[in-house]
Amino acid sequence: MANPQPMLPFRMGTRQRIRQVGSAQSISALGASTTFTLARVGMINYLVLVLRGTVTLSSGGAFATLGPWSLIDRVQVKLNLGNMTLVDVSGYTLYQLNKLLFRGFAPDGGGNYTPSSLTYSAPVASGANSWILPLFIPISANPGSDFDTGLINAQAPEVQIDVSVTLAAAGATAVTNFTSIASVTAELYQCYFDLPRPGAPIQLPLGQICRTVETTKPVTATGELEYTVERQGQLMQFVSTFIANGSRSNGLDRVKLIANINDTIYDMPAILNQFKYQMDYSLPCDTGIFALDLWHSRESPSSGDSRDLINTEVLTTLQWDPVVSSGTTLGSGNNSWISGRRVLVNFAMPGIGPSV
Repeated sequence: MANPQPMLPFRMGTRQRIRQVGSAQSISALGASTTFTLARVGMINYLVLVLRGTVTLSSGGAFATLGPWSLIDRVQVKLNLGNMTLVDVSGYTLYQLNKLLFRGFAPDGGGNYTPSSLTYSAPVASGANSWILPLFIPISANPGSDFDTGLINAQAPEVQIDVSVTLAAAGATAVTNFTSIASVTAELYQCYFDLPRPGAPIQLPLGQICRTVETTKPVTATGELEYTVERQGQLMQFVSTFIANGSRSNGLDRVKLIANINDTIYDMPAILNQFKYQMDYSLPCDTGIFALDLWHSRESPSSGDSRDLINTEVLTTLQWDPVVSSGTTLGSGNNSWISGRRVLVNFAMPGIGPSV
């Protein structure tokens, strides 16, 4: 009996490619959206969204508490006409997640550097201002060492991938002295990897997906807020924004990750959490941002093995709780704990992973 042919790793039998998805699409007005359908080719690694528009202000303005990114109300990536959601986050949370994916990077420079005028622009002068807002949309785990974890097979006949972008309902959500917005377009780019020919001795990726989702929990009082995490997959990363009286705030005593009600895994004072953020990403931590990165087991962020991941499916409950400082001023109906998270899910469904 002949010995089976050795299988090559997927990374040695594929070719990375990047292309624009169709042409730029217009978004008619605030509150409106547009949808792209990805080409049925290869296995999707990540997407890049670029939003352009002319924002007119009655006089010199200032960014609202979530900055220009709150002009994008929602970014969603859905499979099979909405039967499965891979990505469902606000523009601001996606911006903050971008900063966790690459050390020292932020779409707007994040206070570390001044980006090229080709890639980012959001002036707030009186009159018409040309804005360019780019965002990285992760589909698989990362574009580097773990690129093949969570790839989505776009050319499987059972799969259709739709990407929708929705604008905020009001321009004042993003900037003060807002008058109007015009000529809004969205561009989408996809990075994908070729599938090897059928029967090629290439080890195909496992059937997994990486979900990037967001949840908002109202804050009604000082003290500890119980925020229960959905039981699905292995928790990779959290990035949360604390809003108090309508503005981002550092008014927390600490943040905690608690399993099964009484097993406190992480208990970090606010100062330690933000210090660790700056140590991990080489970026200043924005006011009101509290992150928990369980996928930083090696030198680079968002990479490495599963040493610190938490399997939420074997727990009865998992909580990511902020403890609001007693001196923090809370408003009426304008306080919240906004949490974006990434989870790795083993998922066997025809067409989602590679065909074997």
